[in-house]
Amino acid sequence: MNAYDRWDPRPHSGTPYDVFEAAAALRAEYVGTGGYGLAYGSHADGSAHASSDLDLLFIGVEVLPPERLRALIRGVIGLHRRHGLGLDHEVSYAGKLHATVDEVEEAIALGGFTVTPEGEVTVDPVVAEPWFLDSRLFKLRLVLNALTVPHVFLGGDVVAYGRHRGHAEQAVALLALSLVDEDEEFRIHDVLRALTGDPGGVCGEDHLGYDEASGRSPALFSSLQRGMSPLMADGAVSTRDGIHLRQDPDRRRRLIRALRETPVGASSRSLGKPPATSGPEPGDRAGPGPGPASARSDGTAPPGSPEWPESPP
Repeated sequence: MNAYDRWDPRPHSGTPYDVFEAAAALRAEYVGTGGYGLAYGSHADGSAHASSDLDLLFIGVEVLPPERLRALIRGVIGLHRRHGLGLDHEVSYAGKLHATVDEVEEAIALGGFTVTPEGEVTVDPVVAEPWFLDSRLFKLRLVLNALTVPHVFLGGDVVAYGRHRGHAEQAVALLALSLVDEDEEFRIHDVLRALTGDPGGVCGEDHLGYDEASGRSPALFSSLQRGMSPLMADGAVSTRDGIHLRQDPDRRRRLIRALRETPVGASSRSLGKPPATSGPEPGDRAGPGPGPASARSDGTAPPGSPEWPESPP
């Protein structure tokens, strides 16, 4: 037992929104307006029961110093105590509460999965042991999941949030395409099934974190539709009637390789800062890499920008 386990849930009164307001206050204190926060999971999708914990993710520009991270953990556990919520220590709070923009970029580049040089994605099984659940790989999966399941925006940099969510939806669409038969027509509900479980029966949290309820969710259906749209514009996905879809595996693999070769997302100190058009802006971090929507060195736009990378002939 650790010190946090002594915080027992207590009865509370008020509206469900009180919980989100309390979480928004923590976001303001620990990541400010330069970052943003999300509440996801059962409280966000309306399926929470009396003792459900509140899944939270706070995105910031910098790594929180250890003492600040410990204070955030105390604040989150205090929130649970005041509102009578259960606590979930299966994944440590130190590993799942806060992520930097660099970690978001890596998550959006499918960094939580094995990707071959050819652009094939392998979903390694979840191991319900601390060495895996507290690993960087699993943290990146949680970040990608939080951005693509139903969630509550807790305030902060709405420009960065919108960009990250859009990029994440496209990445999950590419991931889903890798999980269905590349030679067969499919519908959106087929990729929903692929996200919620594999042919061997591994599903939900043991697979990709999308449970059966998520698979029936209009929100996840909409998220996948948004993610598929730039793939259709690019020619990686085509349709004959708006319902039945077919993928071009070579183009899909090329786009996945592009994700891994050039991480997407913000690269400046300010998450929502507009991209530079002629060199770095003052205050940008030194080092190579495009801005949030800047062109690559070959003149093409990064994944998730209004102009998807031009596909090979």
